[in-house]
Amino acid sequence: MNTKTPSSRPVHRALLLLAVPVLCAAAPADRPRQSLPPKEWDKSTRSVFPANPRSLLRGERPALRGGKDAPANTTPGDPAPTEPGKFAWSKIISAETATNEIKSARAEAAENVRNLGVFKAGGHRQLRRQFSVLAVMFGIIAEYDQSIRWKQNAAGARAAFAKAAINAKAADDNTFNEAKARSQNLDDLVQGGSAEFPPPPNGDVKWPDVAERRQLMLRLDVAFEKRLRPAVADAAQLTKNRDQSLHEAEMIAALAEIVGREGYESADDAEYQKHAKQLKQWALAAAAAVRDNNLGEAQRAVGMMGKACSECHGAFK
Repeated sequence: MNTKTPSSRPVHRALLLLAVPVLCAAAPADRPRQSLPPKEWDKSTRSVFPANPRSLLRGERPALRGGKDAPANTTPGDPAPTEPGKFAWSKIISAETATNEIKSARAEAAENVRNLGVFKAGGHRQLRRQFSVLAVMFGIIAEYDQSIRWKQNAAGARAAFAKAAINAKAADDNTFNEAKARSQNLDDLVQGGSAEFPPPPNGDVKWPDVAERRQLMLRLDVAFEKRLRPAVADAAQLTKNRDQSLHEAEMIAALAEIVGREGYESADDAEYQKHAKQLKQWALAAAAAVRDNNLGEAQRAVGMMGKACSECHGAFK
């Protein structure tokens, strides 16, 4: 039996009309009015856009931070991965610091090969450290992710100085002649000339083949104990030694990155890696504090660097 009355449809229509103002009032007042998109573009408009926009993209899709495509073995503060053969060294050490470290070795290297007597009397031991650090600096330049001086010579120089550093263990005529040749190469480069290096070996180069860790630790000790720590003793020292302090802090950060690389003794140990990363991160913090002339933060960072070194030396002799 149909129970609807003739007036039921007008009642429903009236209720609907009453509800419309309520819904409109509930909508945000500041919502911009928008035109509906066309159901179909005209032919001239369609011709502007490619049929497959993805076909215009080049290279791999960027990894999503923290997602399933995030790169492995990265931690907060680590440089982002770059193209093969390069590393984001510019986030750790400036081009100025890297090239100035090479320039500063010129006079000392020349003194240690002044004559065979100086070389045999202990100059060869000094050259082992100097050439090891030079090999590392040219290794950094070879991988540097920005424009930097001597990049075209870097791979050959890295191999040549690494070999000379190893051979300098023996103080004889042959190693003296090799060391003198490398010192002359360095002099030529710094003065803006060209230097001829033997071709580098083919294939990937492991950092332990570039420099012994002990030689890099000697440079780290000079940077931290003899230069950076005294330079943050007070505000006057920080201001006076600002450029040198920044140089040494960046050098410590770069060397801490290197000694944690694959192949070095204990580099596969998680505790060792933790100490190396802490040293690098606090060195970068010290560099930032020096740039800002912030004595308190510089002293704090240097203190934490000392802590990381002490803990590492206590666990790894």
